[in-house]
Amino acid sequence: MFKVAWLVGLLTLAGLAPASAQTRAYFDEEAQALQCAAYFSYTSLVLERRGLITQRRAQEGALQATTILGRHVSGTYSQKRKAFVAVLSQLPRAEGDLIEESIRYYNWCSERFLG
Repeated sequence: MFKVAWLVGLLTLAGLAPASAQTRAYFDEEAQALQCAAYFSYTSLVLERRGLITQRRAQEGALQATTILGRHVSGTYSQKRKAFVAVLSQLPRAEGDLIEESIRYYNWCSERFLG
């Protein structure tokens, strides 16, 4: 589904730092959950900024992302936050590409992590 090999390297949080208590790697379902949460969160922000959804709908996207992180990603708040920020930084830079990718994964993410 997702670029798992790419995510493994990414989610070791830059991949170059040695493992420590604050560094954590996420694999498989947790890596997918992080990716889905990032799509929900950032795409909602972009769509609101473009005037395509209301602020309330954007907040719902952020809430869905938080729900996914809380239910499907283990670790401390700090570990989850670092991983989430790392995933966000790897989303497509062009808003059109981000929206297109998000649409591609929306149903799968919803069914897998919110259903």
